[in-house]
Amino acid sequence: MTPVELAAYVRLKTRTNSTTFSDDDLLTLANVVKNDVCQRALEVDEDIFTLPATYDLVANQREYPLPSDILSRIKKVELKFSSSDDYVTAYSRDMLDMDFPISSETLITAQFTNEQGHVYYDLMRKSLWIYSGTIAAVTDGIKLWVNTYPANIASILHTVDMSIDPSTTAHGVPRELHRIIATGVIIEYKQGKEKPIPLNEKEQKWEFDLEKAIQTLKKADYSREIIAAVPVTDGSEY
Repeated sequence: MTPVELAAYVRLKTRTNSTTFSDDDLLTLANVVKNDVCQRALEVDEDIFTLPATYDLVANQREYPLPSDILSRIKKVELKFSSSDDYVTAYSRDMLDMDFPISSETLITAQFTNEQGHVYYDLMRKSLWIYSGTIAAVTDGIKLWVNTYPANIASILHTVDMSIDPSTTAHGVPRELHRIIATGVIIEYKQGKEKPIPLNEKEQKWEFDLEKAIQTLKKADYSREIIAAVPVTDGSEY
């Protein structure tokens, strides 16, 4: 579904036109519903909305704000401490696990290094806090694998399908969610009237249809192996 098709569908179902339901109002509701639906779709945890985002390391700086468009989860943190280094994986570690002042640069560098297996991070105040050896300035020194919101619909007049990624650093909206979003806009329109318009049977079961659409996003990769535990058969306990 393209934005133009979404608008046409919504106006057909609400018996409106571009005068009684303006492009700007429709676009605003579409993006709000889109974000709500994609937040729910994150439940399937299929990396549908995962993208790598890179940021510069700043010399002697340990705190870095998280992306504003992050959905809710960081999948992985990778860091490189010089332009000639490979990325190393940073592991999550809570400040309560550290028995030294985390505001002391001297104590941090005494406890951690910049080598694989010795680099950690914590999340606080919507920021990434790095525990490592000394930090130098490195372009793209931080790589976050994060779940991000699909790009906002830029214009209700666009004719490119919403499932198409608008760039290499932004998601489109999965096709499975297009009609759900359109119906969500219809519901918002009807319930937002001074005298709310009754919902039809299809609109009343929107939550059910949303859950059904989300379930279709599961198990996108059927090549994954599932390794189950097998009971011991030699008579010994386990």
